[in-house]
Amino acid sequence: MTDAHEPQQEQQDLFTRPEAEQQDPDQGADSTSAALPQPDEAVGAAVSWRAERTRNSMLWAAYGDALGFISELTDRKGLERRTQGAPLNHLMAWERRVGGRWGVNVLLPAGSWSDDTQLRLAVSRSISHRGFDVETFARIELPVWLSYALGGGRASKAAAKNLGKPSTLWYANTFGGWANAGGNGAAMRIQPHVWGSRDLDDDYMLDVITDSVCTHGHPRAIVGACFHAATLAHCLRTGAVPDAEACMDITTRVNAAVSLIEDHPTLGPTWSGLWEKEAGETFKDAWELTIGELRRAIGDAANGIRANDSIEAAYAGVVERLELSVKDQQGSGILTTVAATVLAANASKAHEGVVAAANAVGTDTDTIASMAGALMGACNDASDLPEVPLDSAYLTSEAERLAAVSRGEQSDVHRYPDILTWEAPQTQADALVSDNGQLAVEGLGPVTRRGCDPIYSPRRDFAWEWVDTEFGQSLLIKRRPEVKPGNLNHVLKPTPDTSSEPLHRNNPVRHTRNENGSRGKPRDRGVDLDAALQHARQDLDDDSALGYTLRRVARDGAPGDLLNFAREIRDDLRR
Repeated sequence: MTDAHEPQQEQQDLFTRPEAEQQDPDQGADSTSAALPQPDEAVGAAVSWRAERTRNSMLWAAYGDALGFISELTDRKGLERRTQGAPLNHLMAWERRVGGRWGVNVLLPAGSWSDDTQLRLAVSRSISHRGFDVETFARIELPVWLSYALGGGRASKAAAKNLGKPSTLWYANTFGGWANAGGNGAAMRIQPHVWGSRDLDDDYMLDVITDSVCTHGHPRAIVGACFHAATLAHCLRTGAVPDAEACMDITTRVNAAVSLIEDHPTLGPTWSGLWEKEAGETFKDAWELTIGELRRAIGDAANGIRANDSIEAAYAGVVERLELSVKDQQGSGILTTVAATVLAANASKAHEGVVAAANAVGTDTDTIASMAGALMGACNDASDLPEVPLDSAYLTSEAERLAAVSRGEQSDVHRYPDILTWEAPQTQADALVSDNGQLAVEGLGPVTRRGCDPIYSPRRDFAWEWVDTEFGQSLLIKRRPEVKPGNLNHVLKPTPDTSSEPLHRNNPVRHTRNENGSRGKPRDRGVDLDAALQHARQDLDDDSALGYTLRRVARDGAPGDLLNFAREIRDDLRR
């Protein structure tokens, strides 16, 4: 184990933050707020409040995640070891074992967040002014996430692994136990759909459902994700967390969202059909039963609050009433979203709310603190963070980009490998590759080393190393002792899509412009017709996937390619 411990001193030095960022948040909480990017004062008031709430929501969600991550999956004695006896009310460096039984002990820098924020950012990167690209999220982001995941539920990891297979479709990800996957792994990541919403009414709901079914099948997970999305939209729209009565009203809207699945050309006949065959009941009946669970949980949580309770006592009452410390209930997609909402509604300050969630040892501390942070950060009276979480500059830039998306503006987007030729890394350790001496993560692009030596497993068959992406995210990535050369098609970011067709039903048509201001025209890059046909045949029932492939052939191929593609697909559809 000496190999695992020797680099840790280097990490301590590398991640040590300025003294101003290490203070107790309750003592001079405003001293570091100037480090956070501030909204452009020249922007109009209507634009400014939305951007500010979105940015605060993103940052408080990450802060709650980082704080609750320290107390996740441990008991009181374990928490004391992690904090070295310090109270858990501020960010700190702490040691965690990664990689399971044969993994290593790693010192995580102060402000490190878990899979909650990792997957939230994966969702965010898949959203542009054209809407949510479920293909890039499901087929690129999720499988690659396994290589740098810090935590993660069983369902999310099993789903991500299965999506790495070329034959797996996002709307038919039938891994073992998928129909019973009702945890909060979907709800914890769906905030970007709301942050990028145009009207904050219900335009985000279908994207939330589409996102959720990539990894979770039980209505408990999907309803919970829809409920959390709707409560967040309420916070952004009104500047306040919904009370119990407003939450009950929200459940009516969530109940109606089942029609989005029934009416969807793929989710209706294919996904729900697979679910009903697996579960032995109708999906609509299961959905309505779950709505009943949601309403009862809201009532129980509200009844757990007593007048004049401190926030700690109030939240302890919620934990008790919802049985959030019971192992089978800890990660419930319904109970944790309700707990986060009630906590956010009763905390006078965002910091005291996330601290209460983080210190409720035995519950899903990081996820509840993160969801509560997202809600409280979106409100009018959200204070500045007392200290910044890891990669706050990137978090801020993504929040501002999503705020621009919400205004219908075209913004910079992450450039993914060509989905037609993409193949996910075969194992978690294969995502980090070398491209002529330059390190890169497949699907995410070039990265640079942090300066620490890799931390090797006891058998030295794997290592973990800190790297920084070009877009500003830190990754503790699993790798092989010798990094292999990468597939350039999977590493290098392709030319951005210059198509003017919006994928989102509510977004206006916008055109990419060149540096000189003229409209961009597609370049004749050629197309692999066999790859295009193979991709289309995997998704013949999905109109959006078929349309994407057709557009690619039309844009990049010769007229004969388009004709041959149409002829082959027509024959397939008529068989």
